[in-house]
Amino acid sequence: SVITAGEVPEFTFYVPDKASSARFGLVKGSQSIWLSALKAVCKPEGKGLKYTLTDKFLEKGILTFEVLPLYQADGVIIRVNGENLPDSLSLFWAFGAACGKTQQEVQNGLNPSDCKNNVFVVERNGVILYYPKGGLHDFSVFYTMFPIETSAVLSDAHKQNSPLELFHSGHKTDAQALSGMFPIKNGHNYYCSFYKPASNYDVNYY
Repeated sequence: SVITAGEVPEFTFYVPDKASSARFGLVKGSQSIWLSALKAVCKPEGKGLKYTLTDKFLEKGILTFEVLPLYQADGVIIRVNGENLPDSLSLFWAFGAACGKTQQEVQNGLNPSDCKNNVFVVERNGVILYYPKGGLHDFSVFYTMFPIETSAVLSDAHKQNSPLELFHSGHKTDAQALSGMFPIKNGHNYYCSFYKPASNYDVNYY
């Protein structure tokens, strides 16, 4: 399996077919911004990566993403926390674009062309993504898990000018992605996980 990570926390998962992509943003009231627009410092830490993000959108705050590979399954676990963050800040996420093609056949990212026939099953704060792997009836699965406080909706991957545009874009599209957000407060740890299910391994948020 291959997991591609950008200079900011954006990820594409190949296991070995493209099993999904994920990108993150921030929401504050009626304003929103993708993390790709923030100043980010990415450094190796242990066997993972640590992202430190700053921006005027965060005022004097610092947002940190720590990413570690899972050993029992193909995937990662991400810990998010912040310091001196403004009030009423939410972390936004978007997930999907699984197409069953290899890294040589497609581009990284949450591309609308890779979202066709993605089916999302939301179980509280866990999501099962079913996607076509080859034939008409040949599907594979990929899992993700977010904090309990998460709200999630089906969205139109054609509309990604901002996180809020995507969140409110509606589900009537040929390129469905799943998007959501959860409030993030100073001094708290929040966890996300993206993984290919294994017969002897499962993820529980706690």
